[in-house]
Amino acid sequence: MYELLLQQAVNGLTQGMAYALVALGLTMIFGVLHVINFAQGELYMLGGLFAVLASTMLGLPYAAAGALAVVAVVAVAAVVDAVAVRPVLPTRDGPSTVLLSTFAVSLLLHQSVLSTWGPNPARIDGMSGSLAFGPVVITGSRLLVLVAGVVILALIEYVLRRTLVGRRIRAVAQSEFAARVVGIDVARIRTLTFLGAAAVAAAAGALIAPVSLFTPSMGQHAIITAFVVVVIGGMGNATGAVVCGLLLGLLEALASAFVPQEIGTAIIYALLLVTLLVRPNGLFAGRAS
Repeated sequence: MYELLLQQAVNGLTQGMAYALVALGLTMIFGVLHVINFAQGELYMLGGLFAVLASTMLGLPYAAAGALAVVAVVAVAAVVDAVAVRPVLPTRDGPSTVLLSTFAVSLLLHQSVLSTWGPNPARIDGMSGSLAFGPVVITGSRLLVLVAGVVILALIEYVLRRTLVGRRIRAVAQSEFAARVVGIDVARIRTLTFLGAAAVAAAAGALIAPVSLFTPSMGQHAIITAFVVVVIGGMGNATGAVVCGLLLGLLEALASAFVPQEIGTAIIYALLLVTLLVRPNGLFAGRAS
């Protein structure tokens, strides 16, 4: 039983890293644009799809397929931003309208992939090999998710804290009015943040595809879980998104060792309800992100 729990913990941290990256993208967009991007889950799904297509149809190695997938998803996100976000955000009910417009985009992307690809899952060969730590075995693909996830998180932290663009993003997140006063192009920063969040989601989708297979519905599950993560961690709090994403993946995997998946999902939503009742602003509300 002890070995099973350790193995499930490793598997849970892998899935939790994907949740953390998707939730972090949601948090970035909410923190800067003050809107919820319902299409974030489908951008995650497209990351997995484009990685599969680049590997199987173009014959690219996994690393090149993943990089190409990120570029392709960023291009899609640029269209989404130009069509469903930028034109409606300045309107009177901008945030509510963006919620609806990105929800429509998510349905459009999901149904388009479902009608062309079909519901069948697809596999892509990831990183070969494995590491054994006693009874616990970590496959190369799972190890890559963890390592690449940490690198992505560290890179985002560096950009936000140490670069001019990052300081401008933080300035816009704190006060759009003050940012405009000092000459920051707020519209450009919004677009960069939206595209950056899309790149993070695409990378997560490409990384997780060799681990849990690609399916057209993976984005729907990811966005729902990411919303749970963001609400529990605190809207707009990057630290909360990462920590709660990892913990949620860990809890999901450990629960599956004892109870059916449906009950495990119910436990997660029960935690969401308890959080809303006890700390409606999130567990990390008020802490620096």
